[in-house]
Amino acid sequence: MRKVAHIIFVLALALGAIFIFFPNLYKKTGQEIGFLPTTVGIQPYGNVKSTEMDSVKSAIEKMYKREVIILPTLDLPKMAYTEIRYPRYRADSLLQWTAEHKPDSIAIVVGLTNQDISITKYKEGTREIKEPTWMYNDFGIFGLGQVGGSACVVSSNRLHKGVSDKTFFIRLNRIACHEVGHVLGLHHCPTQSCLMNDANESIKTIDKSTGVLCDKCAKAIE
Repeated sequence: MRKVAHIIFVLALALGAIFIFFPNLYKKTGQEIGFLPTTVGIQPYGNVKSTEMDSVKSAIEKMYKREVIILPTLDLPKMAYTEIRYPRYRADSLLQWTAEHKPDSIAIVVGLTNQDISITKYKEGTREIKEPTWMYNDFGIFGLGQVGGSACVVSSNRLHKGVSDKTFFIRLNRIACHEVGHVLGLHHCPTQSCLMNDANESIKTIDKSTGVLCDKCAKAIE
């Protein structure tokens, strides 16, 4: 028994030394040997269709090669509700709530809702609301992700109008994968065809996207 214990101790020291002197190896293999949780959880809020949850699940699995599970449905938190312009939910408040209530076993949570979500948009580099303030004080959006954080939120509310089911699901999947990309540390990309290109307040940007990461963005999260 002493010999076995000694061998285990030596192996543990050796493994620790490897990750100290080769930190990139830790990043690449940590998830495979249990050091880093990599599971993505889809958190449905309210009456989200199972077809939408399943579609987002498959898209994230395909794009990021991570295990994805669907969590039990929750009610939208009342603290995120607003009537500044319309009855809807503040995306930043919902994002914060989602991150704070993330299960420990989940690395990333994707809050998914069919309710409209909004944020306040400011002039670049300032805390001054963009003009016209009546519109940007509570501006409806498709999704919001916490760059380098642990959560993002996605709304299907603005994706249905005047399009086929096929186009709707393409939009939903692209937005979900875009927001997960932010959580993984990606910022908006200037390459127009890249999945991480900024929507610039238009669904047409999403429709024109290739739906995949450009080489630079893909390499950044390897």
